[in-house]
Amino acid sequence: MSVPYYVHAGARLRRILRHKEIVILHYARKVKLTPQGLYRYFSQASIKREKLDLLLAAVPVTLEDFYHWNSLEGNTWHQGELLQLYLAKQKIKDKQLAALLHLSLDEIHEWLDSAQFSRVQLELLQEHLQLSPGYFTDPQALKQGVNWVEAYLDKCMEVQQYARKVNTLEKRINTLEAR
Repeated sequence: MSVPYYVHAGARLRRILRHKEIVILHYARKVKLTPQGLYRYFSQASIKREKLDLLLAAVPVTLEDFYHWNSLEGNTWHQGELLQLYLAKQKIKDKQLAALLHLSLDEIHEWLDSAQFSRVQLELLQEHLQLSPGYFTDPQALKQGVNWVEAYLDKCMEVQQYARKVNTLEKRINTLEAR
């Protein structure tokens, strides 16, 4: 089983759970982990084969499907991921988008995590980025080279995990300093 690029196992697992709309708390119980223990796996680049098999069996996803995951296949398109790809292609940073839309960075990250945008969100994107709603329903241009799109989306998820970890540590430091 050869994969044409490095797969961050934790980020890929989190993306699969998000794509299948699995609630993290219920999934953690199903695999007999605490939510914190499960989040620890999301930040790991490699997960031992036995543990990965256990985690995938609860989804259910085969190991082959895991390594060759294609979130852009089928009828449902994760609109947050499509926005992420557009931003990368246009070299727009999350902070720039937040300033442009007059939103906080946390709200932008929530948008990137959402599978379906509301009508208001689509109108904002069309107004400020000139993105037609059709881009989010059937982005034909992205169907070519899907493996590299998946690699990029995995990397984005990996970076988000690290950003969340840094934010948590900063909050803990601030709490300790306040004492």
